[in-house]
Amino acid sequence: MEKIFNLKNKAVGYFIVAADVLIALILTIIYFATFKNAMATSAVNPEVLGMFLLAGAIVDIVVLVLPQYRFIHIIAIVMFAMALFKEVMFIPNLIADYVNNVFYQGGNLAINVFYLVTLLLIIGSAIAAGFIGFYKSEEEANADMPIAKDNVPHIVKVSVGGVVVLAAVLTSTLIAADLQRKASIAAPVEGFNPITEEVKKIADEYVYDFKPGKVVQKEQDSYDFTTDVKNVTTSTKRDNHYMVYYFEGSYSEGWQGDYSATYGYICLWDDGIYGGKIGSQNIRGYWFNSSKAAAEGVKDCLKMVSDPSINDKISDKPTEKYNSLIAEAVPGFYQYQVYAYLRMSWGDDRSMILGGYEYSPEVAIAIDTQNAELEAIKGEEFDMSSWVPTRVLKNLTFSSIFKPVDVAWSVDNGKVAIEYVDDDKNRGISSITATFNEAGEQNVTIKWNGFEASVKVNVVEPEEEAE
Repeated sequence: MEKIFNLKNKAVGYFIVAADVLIALILTIIYFATFKNAMATSAVNPEVLGMFLLAGAIVDIVVLVLPQYRFIHIIAIVMFAMALFKEVMFIPNLIADYVNNVFYQGGNLAINVFYLVTLLLIIGSAIAAGFIGFYKSEEEANADMPIAKDNVPHIVKVSVGGVVVLAAVLTSTLIAADLQRKASIAAPVEGFNPITEEVKKIADEYVYDFKPGKVVQKEQDSYDFTTDVKNVTTSTKRDNHYMVYYFEGSYSEGWQGDYSATYGYICLWDDGIYGGKIGSQNIRGYWFNSSKAAAEGVKDCLKMVSDPSINDKISDKPTEKYNSLIAEAVPGFYQYQVYAYLRMSWGDDRSMILGGYEYSPEVAIAIDTQNAELEAIKGEEFDMSSWVPTRVLKNLTFSSIFKPVDVAWSVDNGKVAIEYVDDDKNRGISSITATFNEAGEQNVTIKWNGFEASVKVNVVEPEEEAE
């Protein structure tokens, strides 16, 4: 009977492939055991990496059985390369978080570096093995290649090998394609939109004529930090001035079980001065949205400049961390984002990401029920944890209320129960439920910043238990 593995006539390349198979299988096991915690939240379909890695290992097992058909090894290299491509797509966000000391996307850079280095090792050695060859001489390889009619074991090996290779490639690619398809499915056309005719009327009647989009602040050759800028308010209110841009952000990180959020905001005023607070740190300075290189009246940037002499000291020492804050344009409700230095209470340095937009005052709020079924059972808990309190600005843009813990909830003829993470309001909301005491249409109401909004829920009697 023909041997499945004949090692006597095999060259170094054959044993390199065997080592690659072993490493790839071990990495596949490690990957599927660790990737959920290792990948950033922005990673799309990370399972695909493991599928391609496993497919490459399976194909190379066929190569070990049929080394005379060296072209099969190319398919394994392609599978490994696809896995490497996915990792190359995943790791930049983790590197960016590490460089900026932010870690807002989660994940583990060290584990991803391990994935990357191991994949590079597998691919590098696989390519080298292909050039080295799998037989000590080409004559021996050529002798094993023909398929004789009377050599049944060889025919079986080739047939099974071909089926295994085809199955591995098709399975991995089809699963990858299906995951990609599911990830790219568009959201329903009929989405949440709080801009009703009533809201439009409220916004139209709200008296606020300032146009932040028309404000152009030119960059100066130098800035004088001995003027009133050193005493500008760091609150969100400033007499006799209009806000042009508003930035807000938060940061939370597990520290001995504490995930409490640290908040920050920056107000850019119409006279080219800004003031704000990052954590407990008051910051002040000047801002401009038209560089010296830009033509008159042209906005080509958004930057903030400061000086250690006008900001709070950190650990009794002045800081230069806020000398330059550069805002980058982003799509969505927040038109800009900026990285700002954050000094944690325990002394470590972090960064906070703040989203900014051309300021427009809030004129209304609404409740995004996330297409939930608005029917509750009398006397039973009705879960509203996924509902999103939403603010509407005068310019008719809208977003979720930045600090949902500041929203007050109530219901008609019943009660609302709000559970906070670890019973600490500063750590965020764990769940929101309502219990209704009467059947019929009942209102769920939220109040925030002087505004109020309601959603009607149909409350039904509980079904009688069968006797």
